[in-house]
This record gives sequence, C-alpha cells and structure tokens, in this order.
Amino acid sequence: MEAKKTEKTLFYAMIAGLVICAVLFLVMQPWGPGLGVSGAPGRVVLLWIFAFVGALPFAVYWMFKFAQVPEWNAMPGRFVEGMKVKVASPYTYVAIGVIGALFAVAALSEGIRLDFQAMVIAASAALFGGVVSFFGLLVGQVLGRLFIHPFWVSGGASVFLNILPYSLFDAAIWAYAGYCFFKFVYARPSTKSLVAGFLIAWILSEPVHQVGWLIGDYIIGNPWEAAAINIARDWVLPQPAFPFLPYWVLSALAFVPIGYLAGMAARNAWAGGRGEQ
Repeated sequence: MEAKKTEKTLFYAMIAGLVICAVLFLVMQPWGPGLGVSGAPGRVVLLWIFAFVGALPFAVYWMFKFAQVPEWNAMPGRFVEGMKVKVASPYTYVAIGVIGALFAVAALSEGIRLDFQAMVIAASAALFGGVVSFFGLLVGQVLGRLFIHPFWVSGGASVFLNILPYSLFDAAIWAYAGYCFFKFVYARPSTKSLVAGFLIAWILSEPVHQVGWLIGDYIIGNPWEAAAINIARDWVLPQPAFPFLPYWVLSALAFVPIGYLAGMAARNAWAGGRGEQ
C-alpha cells in the first residue's frame, strides 16, 4: 500500500515537472532570438531547468517502478521466489562502475560520428535495467566529458556548465528505456513472442531518446537558424562514410538495437541459459 502511494506521488511529480518545462519552453521560446546565441546564459539556465525539473522526476518515477520488481534487481539466475532483494547492493554498485567506465571510454567515438555510447547504454538497459543504466550513464557521461572527450576540446565554458544537465537528462532517458525493456521483453506474457516484446520496447523508448536530445541539445541550446542546420546534419543528411545514414538515424536503427541484443544475450548467458525468455 505504501509503495502504491509513493508511486502515485512520484507520478504526479513527474507530470508536474513535465508540464512546468512545457510551459517554460513555450514562454521562453528557445528557438527564437530571445535567449541569445548558442550557449548563451539563458539557454544554459533553461537546460538546467529541463534536466532537474523535467528529467529528474521522470527518471525517479521509472526507477522506482523498476525497483518494485525484486527479480529485476537480483543478479541474473540467482533470484528465488520470496527472496528479499536490495536495489542498493554490491552487484548494483559494480554494474554501475562497469557501465560508467565503458560509457566514458565510448566517448572517444564522438570524433568519428558513431554513437557507440548509445550501444553501450542500450546493452546496459537490457542487461541491468533502469537503475544501473541511469547511474552508470550519469557517471560515465561526466567522466567522458571531463577526461575522455573533454569540454575544453569540444567547447568552452558553456559546455562545462552543460555537462551535468546533459548527463542527467540522457540518464533519465535510459532509466525509462531500461524499465520498458524489462517490462515488455522479460516480463512479457507467455503468449507474446520475443520479437514482438523487443519491438514494443524499442518503439516506446527510442522516440523518447530522439526527442529528448532534439529538445535538450538542439533546440534549447540554439536559436532556430543554428538548430535547423544541426538537425539537418544529424537527422537528414547522409554521413560521408559507410553506411552513410544520418547520425541519429544510424543510432536508432543500428547502435541501439545492437546494444539491446547484446545486453539481452549477456543476461541470458549470465543466467546460465535460465534467463527470462
């Protein structure tokens, strides 16, 4: 009963945060000239609001729902009915560390315009779920921006100020994706096929991934003249190297599904073939 009340409270907090962000978005109109040039202080402030008022309650809600299923939070193949499972466990901490390190190193791929970070975190969503993916990405993105692909190379002061909110809203996306994957793939009814569950999880989560970055990075960060150029470059125009698909299209159609498949295979192997089918 207490969990239901908490879930309801978190749900209302999530909706309130998203509504506040939507209202501020319409009032501040980041696509216009009012907030200044790309990376201007007003845009940085709006990004922080988007991350902490909109994305953080969103992440907390989906992580709470994930934490309510004991089997999902246990080491694969180790859960038995009635077993008490702590979300904060050595297994969780180690998983966060591993995913954080892999995600940070994958930041090296930014220079070649291939979204290996999406593949790493999609694998985490399928292997560990929403909680580990949220904190693993948060740690990995901050480390990657500070040490692997540092802000003083990829930008300046505004980029430094954006590290935490970028990391936070991206982590929130994958907290949700991890819940979707476990819900529709591992906890699917026996009458539903694996392929159908996989497609449902991908179709429900990937638009949030794409729209989250479209709003959080491209539109909040730039007036429309600059945003339109970046959107065309990353969603419309082919890249110069094979397989030539635009950056975000390639991420959605290749890196994310490959990551999901890798994480699902790893979870099943870890469980000794007794993983969720």
